Amino acid sequence: MTSLFSDYLNISVTTSLLIVILLFLTPLLRKHYSAKWTYWIWMVLAIRLLLPFHFSFDKSLIDIPLPSNPIMNPTAQGMSQVNTQVENPLAAQPIQVQTAVEPAVHAPSLFYILATIWLIGAVLFFAYHVAGYYTFRKQALRWSRPIESKLIAARIRNMMLEMGVPLSIPVLTSEKVPNPMLVGFRKPLLLLPHEQYSEEELTFIIKHELVHYQRHDILYKLLLVTVHALHWFNPFVWLLVREASREIELYCDDTVVFKQSLAYRKKYCEVILSVMQKPSPRFLALSTNFLGGKHTMKQRFKSILSMKKKRSGLMLFCAVVLSLGVLAACANVTSGNSAAFKPGTIYSNLVGDQVVSYDAGNSYSIDKEGHVSISYRNGKVTAKTPLQLDMARESFDRGLSEGSFFISEDKTAIVYNPDPDKFAPVHVLISDNMGKTWNETVVQNEDAKGDELFIGFTSEKEGWMVVGHGCGVACAENFVFQTSDGGKTWIETGNPNDQYSEHLTGVGFSNPDTGFLGYRYFTAPDPIIYWTKDRGKTWDRLPVSLPEKFENYSKNPLSPFFNGKEGRFPISLSGDNGIIGTIYLSSKDGGLTWAYDASLDKLK
Repeated sequence: MTSLFSDYLNISVTTSLLIVILLFLTPLLRKHYSAKWTYWIWMVLAIRLLLPFHFSFDKSLIDIPLPSNPIMNPTAQGMSQVNTQVENPLAAQPIQVQTAVEPAVHAPSLFYILATIWLIGAVLFFAYHVAGYYTFRKQALRWSRPIESKLIAARIRNMMLEMGVPLSIPVLTSEKVPNPMLVGFRKPLLLLPHEQYSEEELTFIIKHELVHYQRHDILYKLLLVTVHALHWFNPFVWLLVREASREIELYCDDTVVFKQSLAYRKKYCEVILSVMQKPSPRFLALSTNFLGGKHTMKQRFKSILSMKKKRSGLMLFCAVVLSLGVLAACANVTSGNSAAFKPGTIYSNLVGDQVVSYDAGNSYSIDKEGHVSISYRNGKVTAKTPLQLDMARESFDRGLSEGSFFISEDKTAIVYNPDPDKFAPVHVLISDNMGKTWNETVVQNEDAKGDELFIGFTSEKEGWMVVGHGCGVACAENFVFQTSDGGKTWIETGNPNDQYSEHLTGVGFSNPDTGFLGYRYFTAPDPIIYWTKDRGKTWDRLPVSLPEKFENYSKNPLSPFFNGKEGRFPISLSGDNGIIGTIYLSSKDGGLTWAYDASLDKLK
């Protein structure tokens, strides 16, 4: 639900920019372009607002942050070996089992609450209009009767034949309808308030409504009501619905008077005025009404009486469609982070071995003197860091660990201990410009001392860090920190040490709220993963269900990685003969639920 809300919020905000521009230009457009093209333009905008997807470039021109929710782009972290190495090539082994993982229950986040309010509002809005429409339709039919005048019925039948409309469309009179209208989606029917019309009045009325039928304008109205419900919180969408409803009538009028004389057009306007009897009821959003409000009627008369030849709006229509694509690609609404945030290479710790969970084309290297360098874009850009290691020490005792690096084009972070001999506070190096400049922060916290280090960012501002240290045989304490200012300050948020304390093999967050700690295999048959949905305040064991064929293997969860809603959680399998490969859990909702995905297996 939060993912869907985020998508619709993205669409709503970006499309509103174009709605505002078109509303501002509407008087000019109506003066120079036929209603046909504005009719289609508003329809395209409505369809765009209905479809919950958006495009993304590496950098969005517009980025609107919102309260955080579990939808994030890829993140990365690294390891502190001299050379970055990718895990051994593995052959795929097809397995046809997929088991859903049930999430633990947590207190809802602010974004989840907003998403819930949105969904309730959308359902109530849609239900209100649909229920009102069907109630109105039921009452209208209850008090309806067939056309009694054979002459009127014959004229209507002849007009249907002339316009190529099926004769099966019922035409009824009803005391409950204020004006002529077309109602019904699957089986439309034409309702008249009475049948005391002159031949001229009847001709205009029936032709007008049959044009609506030919264009399926009832479905257009249903589209507008649906979009209105989904974007009930956006005042610009309310304006879109109003303008689109007007264009439906204007386009219909243009069709009725097409190539007709001014005298014909005047008579048509007179008919519209003559049939105005009662105000329209509230529940006509799902019907085509022959009339409209005062402002709408003024616009209709002005358009009907205009004899000026108007331009084709094909180029205008193409420009609007192109603008929609540009806005969708260059603007993004995010929940506390940027969906344009570039991914990074993710490393994990597997009993001292180098494992690459995800390779985004960034890496690091350490020369013989201990200078640490960063490589971006598969070696096209390189940069030196201010960090120099003591190469006389063993690799595990140089102040770095497997997760000490986070390397993305948008954010590079290194967490390290400058004095490995002492239990000193960790330091964090940050670069926001691909290694051109660096800033260093000392994390002044009693728990920010250790030698098992992990760091990562979910946006340019939001990041996380885990500092751990051994506390005995098969025991380690781990402490979780977060930053919301790009790494300048770090605040401890919580840890699961009271529930489980072991050495970590992987860490990953999909957003500031939702994170995962993967622990080294000990005796449990399933991979041991603890996760949080409230920034580390509480932690629960993540239940993982895997095929029975993997039951006798050791399972080490590596660092998960995310791309939008899509997430993957690699799990390394080991047997008596060593590592046999990697299997994966996959997520489509930012890590809230996981399922084993056999298509991703990489096994020897």
